[in-house]
Amino acid sequence: MFIWNIPTISYFDYYTEMDGSPPTNFTLPSVLSLNIDPLNSSMASRFNPNTTIDTLIYQLFIEQWENASSYENYYAACMPSECRYEYSQQNGILYVITAILSLYGGLTVSLKFLIWNVIRLYYLMKAYLRVRHTTVQPWTISN
Repeated sequence: MFIWNIPTISYFDYYTEMDGSPPTNFTLPSVLSLNIDPLNSSMASRFNPNTTIDTLIYQLFIEQWENASSYENYYAACMPSECRYEYSQQNGILYVITAILSLYGGLTVSLKFLIWNVIRLYYLMKAYLRVRHTTVQPWTISN
């Protein structure tokens, strides 16, 4: 349900002094300066006469959409006069210190991991080769 607050048109809205105060020596005009045309039932409409106000509001009271887009005119009117690109460098002292610390931390972690695994691999290969090259010689009994 819609509640309509239709404002009343007052002559004081259109005839006031420059400071906004009510006019002095005001006489009512014979014709209102605001032209309000009533609906003309002889004109064609896409809405039926019994269409609800809700439907009219939903359709925005629009009878027909007309789109006359001209992208050439739009881009001609909105074309930038200048295009600028800025690159702010972050090579301050705080950035340099942070970069060095992160590089040191990354290298420390990766080298610890790499060296630990290389040493483990070395000892595994050494143990494998030692077991493989062990030979057993039979005992001979001599007289």
